[in-house]
Amino acid sequence: ACKMSVLLALITSSVAFRASAPRCSRPRVARPPACFEAIAKTSQPHGPPSETDSAALATASPAPALQPREVVATMLHALHRSNRGTGGYEAALRFISPTHQYRADFERSGKYSASFARYLRQPHKASLLGWDEYRWDGDTTLIQGEAYQQTSVRASADATWTSVRWLLTSKEVEGSGASQWMVEAVFVDEPDDAELAAVEPLAPLEEPERRQIFAQLDTDESGAISPESFVGVVASLGFPREQAEALAAATDTDGDGAITFGEFSALLSKVNQQASAAGSFARLVTDGVRATADAAQSPHDVVTKVLRALRDEPPYPLYGAEVAIRYCSPTNPAAQLTPATFATYLDEPHYAILTQWDEVEEEEE
Repeated sequence: ACKMSVLLALITSSVAFRASAPRCSRPRVARPPACFEAIAKTSQPHGPPSETDSAALATASPAPALQPREVVATMLHALHRSNRGTGGYEAALRFISPTHQYRADFERSGKYSASFARYLRQPHKASLLGWDEYRWDGDTTLIQGEAYQQTSVRASADATWTSVRWLLTSKEVEGSGASQWMVEAVFVDEPDDAELAAVEPLAPLEEPERRQIFAQLDTDESGAISPESFVGVVASLGFPREQAEALAAATDTDGDGAITFGEFSALLSKVNQQASAAGSFARLVTDGVRATADAAQSPHDVVTKVLRALRDEPPYPLYGAEVAIRYCSPTNPAAQLTPATFATYLDEPHYAILTQWDEVEEEEE
């Protein structure tokens, strides 16, 4: 049994706040090609690369003066079909980070552009090659040596926009002390929050887990939680006191001034009502319980759980991808993916074994 003080863990856990992205500073070094710099500053949709844009690809390379948007603009021009076979792929490869998940595959092939072309033929990458317009969606977000830029592309003026998110990392230029932006990952056509909410429900806690949480709140062992005690706990989790009081009143469905296990259990079952205070509280508690349980597992348990989640019949869509992401290290780029995007990588041939295996043999260590 997990000895967990879930609510204490929730109360004392660190909270990340999202702030406005800082503006990029520009080092006083050689300037990038003027065409890419101008494009990076324009908010209107951009058309296919001009002859000048395409000619600039011949000398385009990572440099400390290039800002993230300029790198993305260069990549989009390099990948455009008009530059296929004329040095576009070679230019794009110069901007691929040394730590990109496919970099080693490109280098092992001995023919960078041919290997890169095969990589780009994956179905979910098609929109990167077939675009005729692209636009910037929001400002660049900078977080500790990483840059995130959202863009959208479409094949024609009347076609549907496809979302493309770029992750860039700052890499040190050997021997110079300066750093330059390079492409670490590209995520194509990720669903928005509304779509994710529709297909990614969170499984409610089992009854034994609910009873364990209830027992922690039933401090006098009376078999019920007082509204005052419940309000204090909810408010300590960041809810406004007025909202906490309203939630306590709504949870005490029979209005007898005490919250029974049945009433508390019904509240926790609302874990997927994300637009309500009840749903937010239930999700906080559920995530806290599972995070505590996860921390107690051995490496063997974690590997087994992820493999089974990816292979077995899922209880709901994208369950396997959701479990795999939950166990990713924070330093693993996959930890930043949505389950829908993670699932697209599982369709690639070299990952197929993770979802198609029949037997697993473990080494002794």
